[in-house]
Formats: sequence, structure tokens, C-alpha cells
Amino acid sequence: MVQCRANQNYRARENLENQGFTCFLPELSVERLRAGRRIQREEPLFPGYLFIRLDRAGGWHTVRSTRGVQKLVTFGNQPVPVPDRVVEELQTRTESQDQEQAFAPGDTLRIENGPFKDLEAVFQRFDGQERVIVLMGMLHKQHQLTLSIKDVSRH
Repeated sequence: MVQCRANQNYRARENLENQGFTCFLPELSVERLRAGRRIQREEPLFPGYLFIRLDRAGGWHTVRSTRGVQKLVTFGNQPVPVPDRVVEELQTRTESQDQEQAFAPGDTLRIENGPFKDLEAVFQRFDGQERVIVLMGMLHKQHQLTLSIKDVSRH
């Protein structure tokens, strides 16, 4: 594991990968307010830290002089090993979080909140970054609804 300089996670990852190291920077999709508008963006799950595979004997000395890297996380003089299963679990969870939000036209969604809670609807398209347009059958007719993306989930 590497501790990065302030706000330089991406620079450290890029420079380490250019040197042939395998890196993993778990990210989370976060909603932020900027100039009064909500913006969805990816941010590091562990700001200031980056997972790196150190297979080379003694090759970890070059890591310390890499731009964006502050230091290796060590115990004594040795880098602290992070078990592969921990990194794999983080990769699985961050990938599944990305896939949960990816709806395709025709997908059946479940409405989680509001007056149509627990009903099903068919995804049509995204309406901006925060809303989805769905079709819902009511009274023998298809009705188009615009809902917050937070109010629907994959069925």
C-alpha cells in the first residue's frame, strides 16, 4: 500500500503503472454540489492511499521516488502486505456498484419510494444524471414517468 501526496492519487497511479507496477485505486461514485448543481463524479474510496502489487524483490525502493507518492505504508522497514482476497473483494464491490447504476432500455426496474412504491416499470432512458424515464402500465395504458435515479433499483 502506498500513501500518496495530497490530491495526487491519480498522478501516483499513472506514474507507478508507467513503471510497470500493478495498481488499484478503489473509487466510489459520489454526488456533490457545485455552483448550485448536483454533479456525479468518481472519488477515491480511501483518499491518500493506493494499493500496489510489489512482486519484485527490492523493487519497492523505486516506488518511494515516484511523483505523487509520499511513502510506502510500512511496518518497520518492510511494506505492509495487504492480502489478495481483500483487494479482490474491494474490486468486486466497486465494480458491482458501477454496474448497479447502468440500466439498459427495456430493463425492468422496481420503484423504491413515492406513491408508486413496490411497483415495476420499464426503463426507457436517462434524463440528465439524476433522473430516469420509465414506462409503467396503469389502467390498460402505458404511462411515462420521470423519477429520481435513487428511487429505482434493478428488479
